[in-house]
Amino acid sequence: MKVWDASTGQEVLTLKGHKHWVTSVGFSSNGQRIVSGSYDETVKVWDASTGQEALTLKAHTDRVTSVGFNSDGNASSRKL
Repeated sequence: MKVWDASTGQEVLTLKGHKHWVTSVGFSSNGQRIVSGSYDETVKVWDASTGQEALTLKAHTDRVTSVGFNSDGNASSRKL
């Protein structure tokens, strides 16, 4: 998964870790975290400045189709 700077079009990060297609991505309101969901049934939380994987959630039993952050900054996901 790649992250680009929207104003310059330059690639900023490459996030490696999902084993299948990434279906949804979100940024925390403070810009410090990225959350991603995948067909590999996981949700991953990343450090947005370094690209390092901070957390992997493996409780899903099917592909994850939607992820985001709550207003309190916590990541959330759901299966549709």
